[in-house]
Amino acid sequence: MDETDTGAVKSPEVLAAEAARMAAEQRRAVARAQFQTPTWLGPNRGDGTLDPQIPTQPEAEHDELDDEPLPQVVVPTNPIPHAAHWAEKAKPRLLAGTVLLTALAGVIGFLVLAIITQSIGAIAGLAACAIVAVIFRGALMSADITHVELKGSVLRIRKGGVLDVVNLADPMHYVDLIGTPDEPTWRLRFEAVDGRVVELGPTQVDAPELHRIATYYRAIANRDKLDRERRFNR
Repeated sequence: MDETDTGAVKSPEVLAAEAARMAAEQRRAVARAQFQTPTWLGPNRGDGTLDPQIPTQPEAEHDELDDEPLPQVVVPTNPIPHAAHWAEKAKPRLLAGTVLLTALAGVIGFLVLAIITQSIGAIAGLAACAIVAVIFRGALMSADITHVELKGSVLRIRKGGVLDVVNLADPMHYVDLIGTPDEPTWRLRFEAVDGRVVELGPTQVDAPELHRIATYYRAIANRDKLDRERRFNR
């Protein structure tokens, strides 16, 4: 009987196939060892561990502002007007106009007296009245009346040919209330577009009414500012 038929001696083809299988198994073992799954990503496929080992994640830290409610805007008992208009009081202009009319009357009177009497006193009075009339006429021409118009939260201040606009509810706009509205030193101060500081006083607006309006809209502006800062810090 041939040894090949009994299986005691393997043929070269069989030996080569077994050697190729063993080499392939070794390469696969090396590859598995190199690409072994880390424990923090999932179970280790090499040692048979089934339970994933996920590190404990720290709790997220939140800003303390998230726990604080936004300030509430107090709605006044009297409703805030949507539109209003104020004009500067004309007392200084009225005084200047009265002095101007008196000076013009003096010019006419001293002119007639100087023509009739030709005295030095009449001529001096005529010159003095003429100088006063010229001064106060120039003062009246240069004194512009301030007009303030309110629409919603926007103030438009017009003086002469200059127009300034301010949004009282804008948190990015500088607005400041100085004093109390029952004092003559009360002021509403804000910064114009070109950097000028504009002030409104009791002679130009109704101080108690505008103070109440400005306080209401500045509370809205402060609430919006806090809300923006909270959203930015998240």
